Amino acid sequence: MPPKAKLSKEEIIETAFEMTRENGFEHVTARELAHRLGCSTQPIFHVFQNMEEVKKEVYERTRAFFTKEMMENPDGEPLFLYMGLRYVELARQEKNLFRLLCMSDSFRMNSIYELAGAVPEQADARLFVKVWVFTHGIASIAATNTTSLPREEIRELLTEVYKEFAHEG
Repeated sequence: MPPKAKLSKEEIIETAFEMTRENGFEHVTARELAHRLGCSTQPIFHVFQNMEEVKKEVYERTRAFFTKEMMENPDGEPLFLYMGLRYVELARQEKNLFRLLCMSDSFRMNSIYELAGAVPEQADARLFVKVWVFTHGIASIAATNTTSLPREEIRELLTEVYKEFAHEG
């Protein structure tokens, strides 16, 4: 009898994350995950009780990925603009991760202002949330291939909306 495969929690999460990235989380099954890891399902369920636990970890990994990507601002653009543009780019480039993070039942809020928990320190929370709701709409369009807006057009829209909402005060 061959020895049991030993897998780390991180290996399983990272593999499930990559599978989600490629095909969407709905296609990450215990069998497919085990196949990709080169083992039976037993080592996976030695680390996790069920696939729902795996999904929670992949969701958190995805959230961390998006946060990191959106907070790096190498060009020093205004933060709201950089974050918005990057969010839309991620929705376009990482459709499956975006769907898991922002368009699935994994994301629950009691109030839209819970988004303010992610507000950068220097930003006004109410303004951030208003702009973010608008930005999320554009990102959802990008993620579902409804239309393809040029980056410059998105930049102009975000700038205009920011100014309008900031003016409302």
